[in-house]
Amino acid sequence: MEIHHLREFAAIAETGSFSKAARQLHIAQPPLSRHIQQLEHELGIKLFVRTASGVQITREGALVLNQARAILDDASALMDLATRARAGRAGTLRVAMAPGLCEVVNRIRIHLVKSVPQLSIEGSDMSSAQQYAALRRRLVDVGLLRHVPDDGEIDTEPLFAERFVVLVSETHPLAKKRTLKLKQLAGERLLLQDRDWAALAHDKILSMYTAAGITPSVATREATPGNQASMLAVASGEAICLSSSGSFSRSYVPLNGLAAIPLEEPNAELFVQVAWRKGETSSVLCDFLKAARQLFHRP
Repeated sequence: MEIHHLREFAAIAETGSFSKAARQLHIAQPPLSRHIQQLEHELGIKLFVRTASGVQITREGALVLNQARAILDDASALMDLATRARAGRAGTLRVAMAPGLCEVVNRIRIHLVKSVPQLSIEGSDMSSAQQYAALRRRLVDVGLLRHVPDDGEIDTEPLFAERFVVLVSETHPLAKKRTLKLKQLAGERLLLQDRDWAALAHDKILSMYTAAGITPSVATREATPGNQASMLAVASGEAICLSSSGSFSRSYVPLNGLAAIPLEEPNAELFVQVAWRKGETSSVLCDFLKAARQLFHRP
């Protein structure tokens, strides 16, 4: 079984067409068809059936596809490791950071430099919702994120809590308050990002409104929580928004004309967590986790 046969199989499954997959892979269609026939013969199952619009993966093929993707991800991770080793970057840790958590990663980096000076940290901006998939595909080694649903392939550990704040325009009458209760937000238009971006934060906000006996007037935006477009809408007075903030982190982009008022409600908090693949034994990852616990973890 050849790795490139699995790559071709996955491309056909994703495009639903031998011709489209051939163009994507920059090969001719006849050898592509032969490779799939060889793979089917080797596996002893039919992977695709012809349809009027192209090809459709079989039930058996769909089961094989999941494992094929895992093999391709592992092969890609192996090549990436070899590339980094050739370039002298085998000690590089790839860290995914949810919005506003760069300072957290930087504090860990500074702490690590003292004991592991050869360690290099390579950061990438990534929403909390995307980090589990990136970890499973070995695109990153560790993630800093806000609370997301459990995943059987990922280990997580809470580092610290961020409290909810109410973001309003500085010209809004509520901007003068020292703290706010949800009942004071009744009638205010609430800017709430799509649930796919941050499911637990989305649900937490709505559950707090329900507990306070308020039904919010929700304005949903297809945007990353707390990003520039959302904050501009709040600063312009179009709506209010609930985000989270800690001593050295926040889930929103600060902006002139924006006021952040602490929300005074029970359990009005989210946890920042560190996440990594189950069973990972990398020494550089262990050093990172140890530093994170020393700096932030509270019983």
